[in-house]
Amino acid sequence: MIRSRFFPGILMISLLIFQACSSHLANSQHAKPDGKYDASFPTADGSDQLETILRSVKKVNCYTVYKTYVFGEQSHITLASLTEKDAFSNADARITSNEATSGTALVIQSDENKIALLTCAHIVNLPDTIISWSEYSDLEANHYLRSISFKTKEQITVRDIPNGNGFRILACNHDKDLAILGREYEPALSGQIIPVFPYPTGHSAEIRWGTFIYLAGYPAGQLMLTKGIVSKSNDPDNHLLTDAPFNEGFSGGIALALKDGIPNFELIGIGRSVTASKEYFLKPEKEIFEYDYNPSIPYQGPLYVKSKNEINYGITWLIPVDRIRDFYLENRSGILTSGFQLDSFFRVTYPE
Repeated sequence: MIRSRFFPGILMISLLIFQACSSHLANSQHAKPDGKYDASFPTADGSDQLETILRSVKKVNCYTVYKTYVFGEQSHITLASLTEKDAFSNADARITSNEATSGTALVIQSDENKIALLTCAHIVNLPDTIISWSEYSDLEANHYLRSISFKTKEQITVRDIPNGNGFRILACNHDKDLAILGREYEPALSGQIIPVFPYPTGHSAEIRWGTFIYLAGYPAGQLMLTKGIVSKSNDPDNHLLTDAPFNEGFSGGIALALKDGIPNFELIGIGRSVTASKEYFLKPEKEIFEYDYNPSIPYQGPLYVKSKNEINYGITWLIPVDRIRDFYLENRSGILTSGFQLDSFFRVTYPE
């Protein structure tokens, strides 16, 4: 009798509590627009919009060939002595090697005659000359060479673009780690126009602590979409930090924020790098893809030192879009001379 007497009241109180919670949840999912970047996971389905965006995200590769001269410890070769006749004949070894880098690029202009992409400089423009110094040199003067490498060939290719191996660098800044690539088509493409990024560039100065973002790129060569939240760094260049996962190949990948929910995407930056520690290891003369080594037979060939970065996951640096826009304005004249017009993409007005 006691149970049946009090149960209806308890049920009514429970229903009232549930209705209050449901009402609060509904209100939180339909917050009034405030014109600010969202700090919460979107509640609406943005799959179609993201699929459209990803069509403008491309994998970029750079293949570079170096000719390296290695000098003995007793040769005492300096940079000045390399201008002397037969200086390179004193090299103990001459090695031809290649470096292959890959990352992500974003299509920012596309028509039947031209395609332009935005990416990171460290992916597509390796150094022309690489010098290593003798460990027995005067550390202050650093004047004895151990080796010197000269770039003899460089080729940039972009996957899923017609004749994707003819791209050249229109603008590049290594300090800002930004580059714009371009490709002209003669004759014009027909029915193969590559989609341009379909949403506006934002304003990274408006990014707040905890802003929710999507990241898209080509880690390990595979197109991937991930997510994270933003932290604001204290460096003078206003780089952004995110906890989004980052792997090799994600450099140049796009960072998207939402302003008042789906479908209001904006580009607020591109991925640059992660914190990492460098480790050195010995490698055989030929890479594993050039020669199939038998692990049961002791290796007796020449060994070389190579470095590898061990990634500290969850600490990813982003180049903010305001800095990218400044980079474009600094190089606008040269880009225009090359026949490319990117003002509309970067949402800038520039007096002629």
